[in-house]
Amino acid sequence: MNEMKQLMTELTDRLRKTNEYNQYINVLSRLKQDPELYERIGDYRRRSLWIQMQEGEAFIQGNNGLQKDFADLQENGLANEFFAAEHQYIAMVKELQEQFLEGSAVETSFLEG
Repeated sequence: MNEMKQLMTELTDRLRKTNEYNQYINVLSRLKQDPELYERIGDYRRRSLWIQMQEGEAFIQGNNGLQKDFADLQENGLANEFFAAEHQYIAMVKELQEQFLEGSAVETSFLEG
């Protein structure tokens, strides 16, 4: 077990050296300097996550409402920069997670519904 923890520590140390991580952290730091915008983006992310778990008409209506209610974020350069950096970082983490689950034979087929 200690060997696995050491490997995970090495992985996370290397993760922190990637361009994706550093871009995300840099933009997040700048975003936090604007508490109102930071809070607004947090509201958007929470609501977006909730909507993504909906199906059918609830998803469509929720997504339409989300786009309308947060249209101002689309016009904000820092918000756009944050969303792009977050997307790149999360995509990298997701790829690592998928590789880990596949390589460690964790049963995930039940998620496919």
